[in-house]
Amino acid sequence: MTKVIAISFWAALILVLAFIALPLLVVVAASLSPTAAVTFRPWEWTLVWYGGLFEERWVRPFLLSVEIAVIVAAISGALGTLAAFALVYERIPGSGVIMAALLSPLSVPQIVKGVAIVLFLSIIGLQNMLGMPALIAAHIVLALPFVMRMAAGALANFDENLDRAAQILGASRRQRMLYVVLPLIKPGVLSGVTFAFIISFNNIPLSVFLVRPGDTTLPIAVINHLEYSLDPVMAAVNVASMIFVLMVILAFEKLGGFSAQLHGGSK
Repeated sequence: MTKVIAISFWAALILVLAFIALPLLVVVAASLSPTAAVTFRPWEWTLVWYGGLFEERWVRPFLLSVEIAVIVAAISGALGTLAAFALVYERIPGSGVIMAALLSPLSVPQIVKGVAIVLFLSIIGLQNMLGMPALIAAHIVLALPFVMRMAAGALANFDENLDRAAQILGASRRQRMLYVVLPLIKPGVLSGVTFAFIISFNNIPLSVFLVRPGDTTLPIAVINHLEYSLDPVMAAVNVASMIFVLMVILAFEKLGGFSAQLHGGSK
């Protein structure tokens, strides 16, 4: 019986991984197509389409997406960590209600949030904020719950005896925060910051309502291009985008991110 369960588990795992990976492999194959039309000829694959990545129509949206994602990750990382610290470590009154309120954006579809933000800015006369300011604010609202939840999980697993020991040894509150608490919750904080970066960089539902001419993010540029043509250059852009996101994940993992958080420790 145990063997049957194990075989079933691995079979299901392989099917799920195949379901996730196969579409990505199709995109990679399309980016290597030997003709302008997407074709599958492995014996004629070429990298010539990747030269189009350096055209201004792709470089400018990419740099804008990275700039917005960095700002969103930094701000939501700081705010989310402070919120988690107040709610979980300090246990301020009404922490449960405040936590629910801060996590509430997750329950609202992103398209609804986009429309609501546009209407709100129009009502209060701040239409000029559409573009980068509105994108940053909206992405922070979207990413903040992820950062806060990751940081709160790390703080919930934090051994408070270590903080007490530091206090007994004469460490000040500032020293305990800098040298005891923050290093131990770093995996959770960095995991949340990584999520915030990726969510902002790849966002479409919110961004489509808030971009303006000249301030188009990479995902919106891809969608706009897809409306008129499906070619290997667009596939190459998507492959390059996936590689970039993987590099970001690996960089944060190197700093002490996902695996340490999953194993409940720190690096």
